[in-house]
Amino acid sequence: RRVLFRSPTGLTTLEQARLSKGLSIADITRLTGLSYDNYIKYEKEEVKAQYMSLDTLRKLSDALDIDLMTDYHRFKMNAVQLVCEHMERNSLSIRKFAAECGVSATTVKNWRNGTCSPSYEIWEKVFK
Repeated sequence: RRVLFRSPTGLTTLEQARLSKGLSIADITRLTGLSYDNYIKYEKEEVKAQYMSLDTLRKLSDALDIDLMTDYHRFKMNAVQLVCEHMERNSLSIRKFAAECGVSATTVKNWRNGTCSPSYEIWEKVFK
């Protein structure tokens, strides 16, 4: 996969990739199953990284043959392992880690069992 960046022409990564493959927006929505409105928000970079869906990023990456995953998205994909490793490496109990992150012990337990993952802000503070 090639990684694209914002071009000097002002095109976004998705727009540049879509156009370089000769695809219309309708083609992308057919290939990915995304709605027009959802795709446009991604193409116009109106969705902040922390709110991007992993599933949507995977579909777009596959359809356009580019890597759209950020470090945060890669973290989210491996959050259970990374949370457990961080706690073990730093000898943190669930309660201590919860206090460090400003969340409940139940939240940390949910991170460890994969029910949810740490927020973008916690990722930046603790894992980045």
